[in-house]
Amino acid sequence: MADEHEVDGHLVAVLNEVLDAVYQAKQADWAASTSPHRATLDELLAFLIDQSGRLMIAEERIEGRSPDVSPPSTHQRGNLVADAHGDVELAISLLTERLDGVINDARARAALIADSPEASTLLELADGLEARVRRLTT
Repeated sequence: MADEHEVDGHLVAVLNEVLDAVYQAKQADWAASTSPHRATLDELLAFLIDQSGRLMIAEERIEGRSPDVSPPSTHQRGNLVADAHGDVELAISLLTERLDGVINDARARAALIADSPEASTLLELADGLEARVRRLTT
């Protein structure tokens, strides 16, 4: 059985990834103000924010807030739209690639702590995120 410290470490790692994803999704959402993807990006952003809150609560229940949780302001890594050279469709494609990484990592970490209740939190994140990424790519 995974001990609390191990579970906490996996939650923190995924939480930090989700906070990065919130920042990047905000960039794509802002750039897509006239895109047909705007509503889907709005919903994706709301989902990511909700999931970050769920992960924070789950993580804090285990030994309180970990010092390894990065403050949201430190998650401003790069400019997604600049990486896409201002192309909204390319920015969305880059975002979905990055979100696929979050999905895969959340599932892998859930498998490592499968015997803990927090594994279901990671799997719900992965499943919900995958459904939203699918909507962006169809």
